[in-house]
Amino acid sequence: MRIAAEAGLDRAEARDLYAAVGWHSYLDDLDRLVRGLAGSHTLLTARADDGRLLGLARTVSDGETVCYVQDVLVHPGAHRQGVGRALMEELKHRYAHCRFFVLSTDRAGTEGARSAHPFYRSLGLIPHEEQEMAAFALPIGGEAGRQ
Repeated sequence: MRIAAEAGLDRAEARDLYAAVGWHSYLDDLDRLVRGLAGSHTLLTARADDGRLLGLARTVSDGETVCYVQDVLVHPGAHRQGVGRALMEELKHRYAHCRFFVLSTDRAGTEGARSAHPFYRSLGLIPHEEQEMAAFALPIGGEAGRQ
């Protein structure tokens, strides 16, 4: 497996990965997704030796004080092979100088949280509440904020 920063993904690769993980709302406007990937502060990909896309992680950041991990996706066929861990460890390394390294994920008690929360905790991430912090979001466009 090779982890590398890329400038973007082509439409087919983006569509196939986001569809494979079930993040279908991103596919409602594939051009927007491709532009968003290209506009990421960092877009890391994990690729098999044959070049096949196994996963990606992307950030929104000022590059100095805060890093927001926007997406972490691993193709279901590559789960439990260290892909997500390798992507996240590389991001943690690249943004070690930042004051905040933040991501949002499914709330406790949901299906997604059952696997995501232990994974993120294993990487040293701590929920906002346990840091005596809170997060706020402005829901825009109804379903637009949902995967």
